Amino acid sequence: MKLATKALCKGVVLVVAGVAIAMAGVLLNAQHAARERAQANLRMSSEVVHDFADQSWELLRLRGQVLAGDPAFVDYVTQSLVPDAKLGGVVDKLSISRLLNERRQDDDILMLLDAEGMEVTGIGVIGKTPEVIQHDSLVIAAISEGKTAQGIWLDNGTMAWVVIHPLMRGRTPQGYLVTASRATDASFAKLARLVHGDVALMTSLASHSLYSGGLDARYVDLLGAHQRDVLAVKTPTGQALALDNEATAIDTWITPFDTAQGHAAWVVLNSRTGFLHSLDTETLHLVLGIAFFGLFALACVIVQWASTWRPLSQLADAYDSGRGTIGRVKGSALLRDVRDRLELASRTRR
Repeated sequence: MKLATKALCKGVVLVVAGVAIAMAGVLLNAQHAARERAQANLRMSSEVVHDFADQSWELLRLRGQVLAGDPAFVDYVTQSLVPDAKLGGVVDKLSISRLLNERRQDDDILMLLDAEGMEVTGIGVIGKTPEVIQHDSLVIAAISEGKTAQGIWLDNGTMAWVVIHPLMRGRTPQGYLVTASRATDASFAKLARLVHGDVALMTSLASHSLYSGGLDARYVDLLGAHQRDVLAVKTPTGQALALDNEATAIDTWITPFDTAQGHAAWVVLNSRTGFLHSLDTETLHLVLGIAFFGLFALACVIVQWASTWRPLSQLADAYDSGRGTIGRVKGSALLRDVRDRLELASRTRR
């Protein structure tokens, strides 16, 4: 390989390497910044989910307090819970149901429990038997502590926000009022629109561990495969977790919490977009600028080679072989001056 060709190759390699290093640095920095922005967005979305959950409980709590704090309502319920001889020694469930139906607002479920936590009557379908409700940990907590308890009821793929209010006469609880709101696919879809992503609730229950609204089947399978990793997150404020398999990759923000039925976690999902789609406009402009600078540098190398290195090689070949061809060599002004001097020197030697 001639010296001129080597010089051209070296120049091209240096320019390409410099451009590649510069682009790699910019893209790596941009990728790091994009991941940080994605995690920040997921964290903010998780806060929205928590606010939504707190508002759901707060609304139920306020509605229940309206009834639980009404002495007339408590007195009526207390009297109705006394077995009526006219009804064969049973509780007047019909009048209580009528009263609950009259006082019911937008709740999916409104239920009355006696002082032992056994269901007396209710409006709405909860999907739990009276025995299961009586031994539910949330009901037990409300009875043992004698104060309002809130949590989540999970049953056969359905989820409900629940608040249990003691009906107090003096310091003695006469019964317990349950206000509950079912979490439907529509509510999960609304939550997903608020956070501009997908939201799911994962629990440690073996029978049904994932609750969401219309979540893509790929994500359902992926979350199911990583259930142990999701529920292993213990940081109260939440933690970013990247989940992937052979076909799917997503970034998530996991926020754990405890329910009456065990450990659970809110999962906010964000599918990973293509790397170029995650770049901001400023970074793209910078990458394009580096590319154009690289093309300009390559053009300069080629021009330099064509005007200097190649003519020098031709001049050397002409001087070594046929000196009569020295005058045919073209190049820059400096090369033409050298050519003329060599041509004059060759003539003088003759």
